[in-house]
Amino acid sequence: MGVPTAVAHVVRRTLATTLVGVLVLGLGLALAGPRAGVPDGPPAATTVAPALVPAAAAVPSATYRTFTLNVCHCLGPKKAMADVRRVLTLGDAGGLQEFSQLEDRQNLIKLLTAQDWGWYMPTGAGVAIPIVWDRQRFRMIDGRSVMTHGPQNRVTPARYINTVRLRELATGKVFGFINTHTIAQASRDAQLSNMNRIPRLRKHLRMLRQEIKRLASMTEHVFAAGDLNVNYLADRRRRLPGLPTDALGDLVSFDMPLTGSRGPGSLLDYAMTLRKGSGYTRSGATVVRGFNSDHDAVVLSYRTTDLFATGALHNRPVDGTGADRKRIGDRQARAVMNAEPGDLVRLATARLDEPALGTALVGAVEEGVRVQVVLGDGAGTDGERRLAAAVGTDRSAPSWVVRCQDSCLGGSGRMETNVLLVSRAGGTTDLTMVGSGSMVQAGRRQWSSTYVSSDPALYAGYGRIFTRLATDGTDTTRTRVLGWGRYVAQLYPVPDVPRRDPVLRGLAAVGCKNADGLRTGDGRTNVRVMVRSWAGARGKRIAQRLVDLRKRGCDVAALLGPHVLSGVRRTLDRGGVATRNVKVAGNLVVIDGRFGKRRNVQKAWVGGPAWSDRALSGDGVSLVVSERETVRQYLDGFTRTWSHG
Repeated sequence: MGVPTAVAHVVRRTLATTLVGVLVLGLGLALAGPRAGVPDGPPAATTVAPALVPAAAAVPSATYRTFTLNVCHCLGPKKAMADVRRVLTLGDAGGLQEFSQLEDRQNLIKLLTAQDWGWYMPTGAGVAIPIVWDRQRFRMIDGRSVMTHGPQNRVTPARYINTVRLRELATGKVFGFINTHTIAQASRDAQLSNMNRIPRLRKHLRMLRQEIKRLASMTEHVFAAGDLNVNYLADRRRRLPGLPTDALGDLVSFDMPLTGSRGPGSLLDYAMTLRKGSGYTRSGATVVRGFNSDHDAVVLSYRTTDLFATGALHNRPVDGTGADRKRIGDRQARAVMNAEPGDLVRLATARLDEPALGTALVGAVEEGVRVQVVLGDGAGTDGERRLAAAVGTDRSAPSWVVRCQDSCLGGSGRMETNVLLVSRAGGTTDLTMVGSGSMVQAGRRQWSSTYVSSDPALYAGYGRIFTRLATDGTDTTRTRVLGWGRYVAQLYPVPDVPRRDPVLRGLAAVGCKNADGLRTGDGRTNVRVMVRSWAGARGKRIAQRLVDLRKRGCDVAALLGPHVLSGVRRTLDRGGVATRNVKVAGNLVVIDGRFGKRRNVQKAWVGGPAWSDRALSGDGVSLVVSERETVRQYLDGFTRTWSHG
C-alpha cells in the first residue's frame, strides 16, 4: 500500500538557474493550522543555495554523515527533544523511530524548523518513522511510504517503510534514504521466538528488500536504516530463514559497527548500503552512547563514488548475481531517473526491450523530463509501445518517439546505433552511454558492455548524430570519420569496398612485435575481438586479417557470438586464432601494444554494425576510445568472458 507523492505534498521542481547562476531550491509546502496535526514536510526554502555549475564529470561531494536513532516513545518531551537535538549534530541526514505521539511530532517539527532541517512524516502512513535532513545540504525530490502490515490490538501498530530522494544542493547528486521499524518481540537474540509475530517480521523484511531494490533503480546513492528488532550480533552467526542476514545479506552490506546499540550485546539498529553499486564507500562507523533513550545512535560516514565515471561498464550473465546480470540496464535507468524536470534524455537504439530502462523513461516523462527516442525499423516491443503511448510521435513536442523506416540515414541496411544521452544525471552533466548492442532484456543473458563518459565533446557529437537519425532521411554528408575532441567516431553507412572498410583499416595499423602495452610482457601486441554477427565475404576478409596478424606474432583471441557463420569460424580455426563460442551482445575490438609507429597504444572500437556485407550499408557509429584505463577495463572484461562464458 504505497502513499503517492501527491499525498506526501511533495512537488518535484526544476532546478531554476537565474541570470547570475543562482539556484533556488524548495519543497513548496505550506504549514497547516494548529488543528491539522503536523505537516508531512517543511515549507519552501527561502534561502539561496549555491549555484550548480555544469561540469560534465560529477563534482565530488563532501563526506556524507548519517545516523539512525530510536527515540523511545516513553520519554518525556524535554528528554526526547534533547536526544534529537544531539543526534542532529552527528550527521547530514538521518532516520528516527517511535514518533507515534502527536505531541512528540509537533515538538520535533518546531526543533527541525529552528535548526533549518527538513523532514518527511507522511500523514496516515509512516508518520512515526520520520526521515530528516539538513536543508543547507539537501532538498527533497520525492517521498514514498509503504505499509508492510496493519495493526493488531495489543500486539503491534501498523508498520511502514519510508523512502525519500534528496538532491544535494552543491552537486546535484541524488541521495536515497530508507527508514523503517519492524514489529517488536518477534525475535529474541536472532531466534524465531514468537511464531505469531515472525510472519509479520519476515514480510516486513521481504518488502524492505523490494524497496531497497526499487530505490536503487532510480538513485545514485542508496542507504537504508532503522530498528529491525533483530540482534545482528547473533543473526550474523545464526542466519535463520527470513531474518535480516538471510533476507538481505546478498543484497546489502551491513555497515554498523559490531557492538551493541541497545545495551552492549544487542545491535538492533541497522545501517545498510548496496553490496554493488551503492554509490558509497564507508569511511567511518560508530555507536554514540549517552542518550536518554534506551537505544544508542548508530552513526556512519561515507565517501561518495561516481556511478557515471568514465570507463567501461560490463554485465555478467554467468556466475554472477541478479545485479551483475542487470548492471548495464539498471545503471542506464538510474541515469535517466536522476534527471530533473526540464532536463533532456535522448536514446537511439535498434530495439528497446530493457524493462528497467523502459520504466525509467516513462517515469522521467511523468516527472517532466524531456525524453526523445529514435528506434530502428521492425515490430515494436511492449516497452516501445508503452513509451510511445506516454509521449506520442510529434517531434515538435518536448518528448517523442520516432521509428525509422529501414535505416535512419538512408542506407539499405538496419539502424544499429545504441546510445543514451542525458543532459544531467544527478551531479554528472553531458552523460553519454554507448552500448555495444541493443537495449533489450535478452542482454541480461549475454555478455555486453557500455562505454560511459561525461566528455562534452563526445556528448555534443552524439547529439548531432542523434538529430540526423531522428530526421530519418538520406544522409548525404561525405565525411564518415568524425573527430570529437579526444575521440574518433566512424559513421556508417560506408561504401562496400575493402579499402573503405573501417574494421580492416583499423587492423591495418596494428604491429605485432616489440610491443610495450598493458599486458604485453612477451612483447606481443594483444588483439581481442568480441563479435555477435560475422558473415559473408566481408566477414572472411576480416577473419583473414586477424589470421595474418596472428602469423606476424600478435596475440589474437576472439569471442564468437551466436551469429558468426561457419565460413568465418573455419578461417579463424585454420589460421590458429584462439576462439570461444559465447553469447555476446555486440561488437568490440581492443588493441594493446604496437599501433602505427608507437609501441604502447591502447585503443578500443566500441559498437558499430555487424561484420557482414549488408551491415556496411546500415546505420551505426563505431566509437574509438584511446584511454589507457578504459582499455584495461575492456581487457579485464574480455578475460572474464573468456573464463566464464
